[in-house]
Amino acid sequence: MQELWDRFVKEQKYVKNVRPRTVEWYGCIWKAFSPHLGQDCATRATLKEAVMKLLEGGLQARSVNGYLSGLNTFQRWGHTEGYFKELLVAPKLKCEVKVISTYSPPQILKVIAWKPTQPSHRRIHTVACVLLDSGMRISEAIGLARGDVDLDNLLIKVRGKGRKERMVPMSFELRKILFRYLQRHAFDSVFATRNGTLPTRRNLTRDFYGLCKRVGIPRHGFHTLRHTFAVNYLRKGGSVFHLQKILGHSTLEMTRRYCNLMTEDLQAVHQSLSLLSGRG
Repeated sequence: MQELWDRFVKEQKYVKNVRPRTVEWYGCIWKAFSPHLGQDCATRATLKEAVMKLLEGGLQARSVNGYLSGLNTFQRWGHTEGYFKELLVAPKLKCEVKVISTYSPPQILKVIAWKPTQPSHRRIHTVACVLLDSGMRISEAIGLARGDVDLDNLLIKVRGKGRKERMVPMSFELRKILFRYLQRHAFDSVFATRNGTLPTRRNLTRDFYGLCKRVGIPRHGFHTLRHTFAVNYLRKGGSVFHLQKILGHSTLEMTRRYCNLMTEDLQAVHQSLSLLSGRG
């Protein structure tokens, strides 16, 4: 089983050209499931036992589903290559549907209006503005190069999951911010460190939490900036199909999550439509 898994990962790396982070993720999947799987191949019984052990160990259902997704990819590969006679695809667990966390308009204004003075502060402020204006993932922002930023046409070339490229529009305001920021260093990487290398996600997260503390907003994380962009895009009349392209979602179903309006939206609509509200 270990030999097959290693062969699968090598093929994903060299044939499918997956990212190094995806290869690391496959390593996490194997570490989680390998103690519970059989010598030759997984069975429904061993797979069920593995899922139960992971849940008992404190892993959330959503995280288990992520691991199952990778394991199912391995199972399909093994079946296609003739290693497994039976195509065993593990069903996903039911997850609690949570309200998407976003920053409120006043909180967004605090981030935008913040006036950083130090280089690291200017960098994280620009990162936050890019994510708020474009909805890109933090991993995509980290990989941006100067050549990806088209200030003349207000476009940013983004390299997303699966190494798929897409063009993301930017506002005039973000163009101003990026133009001023890029004048301060000569490195090819947009968000380069002092030595010109790519910043780590860990260090940027630390800097972002510092920004949140300074401006007085909750430190939810980078993905909340992406959620905030998406929800406000739809609130202002943006098309869910255009949003799908901007966010780089492979399916429309992923984008439709943002169509579930926030609680305050539901309350506002209810007040205007309620039969009881119309009675004087």
